[in-house]
Amino acid sequence: MTTAHEKAAEVAANEWLKTLDPKVRANTKVSELVHELWITNSPRQLAIVFTDAVKQRIWEQLAYLPSVESKREVRAYTFMGWMREIIGAEPDEFIRTITGHNPSADEGSAATIAMVDLLAEEEPSTLRELCIDHRNGETNMLGWDGLLKQKETTDPAWSAARAALQEAVKNPAHRPKKSARRAELPDPTIGACGKPKDRKSRLLRTLSNLEANPDECKKKGTTPEKVKAAKSRLVRGLTPSVEAAKREAGLATKDNVSAGLGVRGQADDVAQRLIRMVGKDHARSIAQAVLKQLGDA
Repeated sequence: MTTAHEKAAEVAANEWLKTLDPKVRANTKVSELVHELWITNSPRQLAIVFTDAVKQRIWEQLAYLPSVESKREVRAYTFMGWMREIIGAEPDEFIRTITGHNPSADEGSAATIAMVDLLAEEEPSTLRELCIDHRNGETNMLGWDGLLKQKETTDPAWSAARAALQEAVKNPAHRPKKSARRAELPDPTIGACGKPKDRKSRLLRTLSNLEANPDECKKKGTTPEKVKAAKSRLVRGLTPSVEAAKREAGLATKDNVSAGLGVRGQADDVAQRLIRMVGKDHARSIAQAVLKQLGDA
């Protein structure tokens, strides 16, 4: 149940939104609609609204509306930052939804082309990965090229999307410069170094670097093959979390188990615990070292 405080904060946020530039308000509403259509699995409307959102590049000017008034601001995102942080989807999940259930080939193809172009700009390595087939257990997941080839056989309207994909993979796009407007606004997905800072993007960057460096993999106790498999599952939305992806890649931080020897209490009790834990010989060595330290003090 929504509390009175939460309702008041929502009203205040909406009032603040009304004071912003009309373009920012429109972008924010379209972004909310894309998210809603994504979580309600409405592929045809999703394709239409997404294509329009791409044309407007809505992620470059969005209102950030937390309940804390002092934190409200207009933000600029990268496309992939918007997809992961705001929409909550990986490109592969998005495209499979649009191509798998969309009754309109023209709308689905247009949305696919928009996704391909933007992914080629920001994460060309991810686009190349998604083009190839992936073995998921007993199931063979077609890559985007195979998926669009299959769609093309049922409706030629999909041929434009496949051609755009093949061209993007063959000739990777150069990342465009930021627009003047976007450069003025804070981007919560980009760190001071100019690289993505959301957890998933950071991990993808780490995995890409490790995949090409067997020596570094060895230092971290993993292998390029293990890293590659984890990366492939992560960009397809098959891994439930960043931590799960780290485990699959062999990069999860190992818990340091404390020995658990308590030194409070009666001296005899502490001594017995020490002997049980490390054995008589080592306990004797420790006792001698303690006496030596006391003698030197």
